[in-house]
Amino acid sequence: MREVNGSELLSGSDHEFVVNLYTVILNRWPDEDGYRHHLQRVENRPDIRRQVIQDIAGSAEGRALNVVLRFDDDPMAEPAPMAAAPATGGSASDVLATLLATLGTVPDVELQVLHWQLADALGAVTAERAARLEARLARLEQRLG
Repeated sequence: MREVNGSELLSGSDHEFVVNLYTVILNRWPDEDGYRHHLQRVENRPDIRRQVIQDIAGSAEGRALNVVLRFDDDPMAEPAPMAAAPATGGSASDVLATLLATLGTVPDVELQVLHWQLADALGAVTAERAARLEARLARLEQRLG
């Protein structure tokens, strides 16, 4: 079981909101079709963000990951853990400052695991983007003859 505080996902631009849905709830980068679908749903409609969060967490993929969704205003909501991830609503420098301040409280072993996970995620994103770029170049080459 993995508990997610939905209240922490409500802020940010529409793009940040959709990316955070996937990375926090589904533990992966959004696929192109899913990103477009959810971005169109929430674009300039902050009033439906909570429903979209609930839809993603309640999806087959979210249920398979044993995601339990909580909101701060839920009657039975448990307090958020002290070492929660920094919110993405602020500027990049604010988020970095918060992250650096919390790094001192994380054991070295956990930092190493997080480092490996980040490297794997960045590698996967880079490979996926490179493959898309190569496919686009191949299509352009075919058109040009």
